[in-house]
Amino acid sequence: MINKEIREKYPSIGFNQLEKYMLPYQERYYSRLVPSKKKPDRLLGQNGITFLLNSLQRSRYIFTGFVDCLNRANVLLAFLATRAHFETTGSVAYFFRHLCKFYNDKISYEKVDNILRRLSLGGKTYPSKNTHPEQPDPINILTQVDAADKLFAEMGGHDKPFRNCYDFLSEFCHPNFLGITMGSEIVERNTVVYSETIEFKEADFGMLVNYMLVGSGFFFHIYDECFSLIRKNEQIPKLIK
Repeated sequence: MINKEIREKYPSIGFNQLEKYMLPYQERYYSRLVPSKKKPDRLLGQNGITFLLNSLQRSRYIFTGFVDCLNRANVLLAFLATRAHFETTGSVAYFFRHLCKFYNDKISYEKVDNILRRLSLGGKTYPSKNTHPEQPDPINILTQVDAADKLFAEMGGHDKPFRNCYDFLSEFCHPNFLGITMGSEIVERNTVVYSETIEFKEADFGMLVNYMLVGSGFFFHIYDECFSLIRKNEQIPKLIK
């Protein structure tokens, strides 16, 4: 997946580890989700698996787009892709934490169902609230990213790796200092030199690949845990490879 020239130029970057994550996407891929003919007593299995497969598809698209950004030296979009991947991981983590609370009798079915509805259907501008007043509001994305840190801590981790990384990536994604100075360099006498060609610095490669490795590893872990929990406790739709 990663161009030979890039590999040879940056031999210390963990490109091999990055490429290994294509296989988990393929292993978890389903081409079709077919609802049960008979409506189950509750729709947590149907809706939960749908949400997970949608999240998997989004994560896969972002991951392959990230690799394409590396190969095409599209530095800014690589930062955007990495941040978007963290958001998707946060979304699944948020659902998983509340799913566990539900099965441990800490929250009601109505609450976890509402959370799943907002994660799956929430939107600010589409469809319009004027024509669809029943449209749920989305859950704040920072709340979702923070859920990944909380889950990480519950599993024995420390600090706040996801929020800290996310906040730093956001500095490049917004037209802030780091975001608007990419591709330029200040030299003698405060002269600003702008690059004609777009190039990655080795530090950029190392940081972005490491962030994507952390995000991908955690995504698959909580995705699998969440999928297994629903399959164990709910009637799920038919899944076709």
